[in-house]
Amino acid sequence: MYELELERVAAEIVRRGASRVLLQLPDGMRPFAFQVADYIRKTTSAEVVISGDSCYGACDIASRQAIELNVDLLIHYGHSCFDIAADVPVLYVEARILFDVSKMVEAVLPSISGWGKVGLASTIQHTTQLCEVAVALKQKGVKALIGEGVGITPEAGQVLGCSYAAATKLPEEVNGYIFIGGGRFHPLGLALTTGKPIVIANPYNGSVTRLDESELMQLAKRRMALLTAAKSAKTIGVLVSSKPGQRALPDAICLAEKLGDRDIRAFIIYLDEVRAEQLNNFNEAEAFIETACPRIALDGVAGVERPILTSTEARVLLGERSWEETWGHGYLS
Repeated sequence: MYELELERVAAEIVRRGASRVLLQLPDGMRPFAFQVADYIRKTTSAEVVISGDSCYGACDIASRQAIELNVDLLIHYGHSCFDIAADVPVLYVEARILFDVSKMVEAVLPSISGWGKVGLASTIQHTTQLCEVAVALKQKGVKALIGEGVGITPEAGQVLGCSYAAATKLPEEVNGYIFIGGGRFHPLGLALTTGKPIVIANPYNGSVTRLDESELMQLAKRRMALLTAAKSAKTIGVLVSSKPGQRALPDAICLAEKLGDRDIRAFIIYLDEVRAEQLNNFNEAEAFIETACPRIALDGVAGVERPILTSTEARVLLGERSWEETWGHGYLS
């Protein structure tokens, strides 16, 4: 299913003369970990170690493990290159997947009936076929627009859990977006950022679904309730991730200082992953603000009953932004 680029990986290991490499894959690709490691061992003289820790995105590079293991190369699967300063060289393997464009377009058409213009978005696995999808939609009378790549999403139409800039930089207004990919993680983020209807075209199982507006309304009510509850907090923990691409210490310090100016006790907590067993031990905190990936707060941390706000919601809490101008308009920015 995935283009593992095994020959390129092996060639890069040989070119660098790497004697030990660290292999990092996201959860969905771990069934292929042994296959990749076995190929490397058979075609190079390198020793292979597989990372068993988190791999939530290109922002979650196992650089600390790489240093501790004294590897010569970190091979990171499933994401595009991310501008992270690392002491160990990183080889990114995007793991592209091709799908049947004509079949997908036929399946999508009933869900976008009446849409004259649509925006296209996908994860890195499918960006190479977005132009082909646009051409196929044009033949069906639908104008499809693809935003230019920008910043941490260099491919046209590419989205990340924390960035939808490439999808929103369109020359014209659209009636909605077609997201090509699996799961609801990215389409929900796209809806929160644009305020537009989202149709999800899953290339893995061929299903097409429309993101239910009631799901967004339930999320809005839940976030507003948590924000309201956090307004009465007098002690707040500000969470900073140790993950290289999510580490926002300056932002956390700034928020803590602003909270202090409002007579709210704010303490910075530095951690690798946000888990209930960690946060619950800080029982003095009446609420938390996390400055890493905004989806941590939005998706929730099971077992934590106190509010966890995003950095954006924290600025609503501080009165720097209004809820009305934030929800559905750059909510993840």
